[in-house]
Amino acid sequence: MSAKTSSKPVFGSVTLVHGSEQLLSERAVAALRKRAMAEEPGLQLVELVGGDMSPADFVEASGGSLFADHSLVIITGAESMVPESVDALVAFAGAPSPEVGVIVVHPGGNKGRGLVDKLRKAKAGVVEVVAPKAWELPKFVQAEARAARVGMESDAAQTLVDAVGNDLRALAGAVSQLASDWAGQRLSSEMISRYFQGRAEVTSFAVSDAVLAGQTGQALERLRWALDLGVAPVLVTSALANGLRSLGRYLDVRAERMSDIEMSRIVGVPPWKVKTLARQSRLWSETAVARGLIALSRADAAVKGAATDAGFALEQLILALDHARRDDASGHRRSAGVRRR
Repeated sequence: MSAKTSSKPVFGSVTLVHGSEQLLSERAVAALRKRAMAEEPGLQLVELVGGDMSPADFVEASGGSLFADHSLVIITGAESMVPESVDALVAFAGAPSPEVGVIVVHPGGNKGRGLVDKLRKAKAGVVEVVAPKAWELPKFVQAEARAARVGMESDAAQTLVDAVGNDLRALAGAVSQLASDWAGQRLSSEMISRYFQGRAEVTSFAVSDAVLAGQTGQALERLRWALDLGVAPVLVTSALANGLRSLGRYLDVRAERMSDIEMSRIVGVPPWKVKTLARQSRLWSETAVARGLIALSRADAAVKGAATDAGFALEQLILALDHARRDDASGHRRSAGVRRR
């Protein structure tokens, strides 16, 4: 249900965070980073993106710092690393510097699997990010409630799962919202049902589905209705984040021949969701998804306090996502026209 952590020290080693569950992956990286900063508060932090990282970038980052005794290097998107960078990283894993720690984040799946195998062979530490099964979700919710210092019985946790769905980020956001509104109280199934009354008709996922299906007008209508019913804005951004990330992972591997069950495991969605992603993928490109995630990160900050009107921020987000999708599609059509001439 959670990240299965490595026993290796952070410094003097490479730690691979491996798995498709985005929220748990982020938390695993945050925990490792916290450990490192507790050991060496003055460390130098270097963050690299696998697809943009050259071998020279990694060698420079892992070579230590003139201004700090210890360095922590975090590499995200490791599945997109070029072979030369993979070789440099694996060589470091075989003979790491004691003053340098490297965290490598890989989302699972076949892309970049050679790197994963090589790091395991080099005895790198491994944190496997394991998403909970459907029947384990109430336990996940109860653990979130304990961390937020509110009590919750198993029936109340199941009620929350029924209301919100099986997305971990949305569930965590819901627990956070409940804990904020009922700090220190014990949450009952009745309290949760009352809080989320009306969500069966318009959920945050319904808004997300309309956005990804290119139905912007319907998405705005569903958003206004959902907010009127009391749906927390953070649940909308959580649902959109989950939808865009799942779509991005699907776009990344859709050319590979595999069954819906295999695809669902790699992408991190239920098998029935694969057909939905296939339909949505006809409207989106990887570039459009990347632009959408940038807009989403800004909106997420807005609904968490940076903006005075969260509803307006969400409306602007939906329009920005529509523009990202349409602009990229127009660019592809123009490029296709140039090639034909």
